[in-house]
Amino acid sequence: MQEYIAKDGISKEILNSAKLLQAVEVNALILGESGVGKKSLAKYILPNSDVYDAKDLQKDIIDDIVILQNRAIIIDKINEITNIDVFLKWIEDNSIRIIAISNTENLNQKLKDIFSINLEIPPLCKREEDTKALVTKFSQEASTILDMTLISQSKLIVSISNNTHSLRKSIYFSYLFETIGEHEILMFLEKYISENLHGENSYKELSYIFEVPLLKASTKKYKSQVQVAKHLGLNRITLRKKLEIYKELL
Repeated sequence: MQEYIAKDGISKEILNSAKLLQAVEVNALILGESGVGKKSLAKYILPNSDVYDAKDLQKDIIDDIVILQNRAIIIDKINEITNIDVFLKWIEDNSIRIIAISNTENLNQKLKDIFSINLEIPPLCKREEDTKALVTKFSQEASTILDMTLISQSKLIVSISNNTHSLRKSIYFSYLFETIGEHEILMFLEKYISENLHGENSYKELSYIFEVPLLKASTKKYKSQVQVAKHLGLNRITLRKKLEIYKELL
């Protein structure tokens, strides 16, 4: 059965609803941002069911090449269904049960009406305990796949900007950073810069690549702008200007 991590209170409530849906054959809609675990929850509810992309399924229905009857299926990106009436008729004619996934609540009302239960999964920024458990899971996964010793939690880079997608990537980066030095960093920077050199103002346009990490690291290490300016060898006016310029990236 698909694992669904539920350490926070809200996640435990969602998991209890999912357990109910394993026993009660009704249509359900799972909502949430990208990477919050919608597909994992759907597979927890229907562990033996196939996952269909909404657009592809709709095309196959219209082309009359999909053969499904008396089945329970998972449909990803249900919000991308456009031929609502044909889709709904197909469901009814073939006795199809649906666990659907969507990044948005903005669905056609006819579609909304077929779902008896809606489950909305919050982003990781609102699920602290789940995030901790996922960090541990992805760290162990990275250690195994990369054949490296587990690294301490304090060395892990944790990004939840795109929920589990960015979290897993940041954990893997943490392990890779353990194996690279100054030479590799300069090589990566050179490759990125060479691919993004355009126009006649590249120095100004690309200087953020160097300055943003330097400012972020400095403001984390030194608690005041006075100390940051001192250690970077900048006057405070210049520092404030740079912090203002890059405020969206800091």
